[in-house]
Amino acid sequence: MLRRSLVAGLSALPFFAAVATAATQRNNATWKVPAGVKKIRVRSWNPDGSIDLDRTLNVSPNQVFRIDAIED
Repeated sequence: MLRRSLVAGLSALPFFAAVATAATQRNNATWKVPAGVKKIRVRSWNPDGSIDLDRTLNVSPNQVFRIDAIED
């Protein structure tokens, strides 16, 4: 259950700032690894629904991830 919630939270970060546990600004989002979590799975999809990224990462509690939108 925690793992599903974690994956859902990470995949939703760019779209739903309320999921992040740290401050979210207009073009970025941060997320802090909760206690007890040792791995996370990060996924993204193309507009046609095909998977673009699917990675599992080893993490430590309180480790922080940041997603930044970069405009060309």
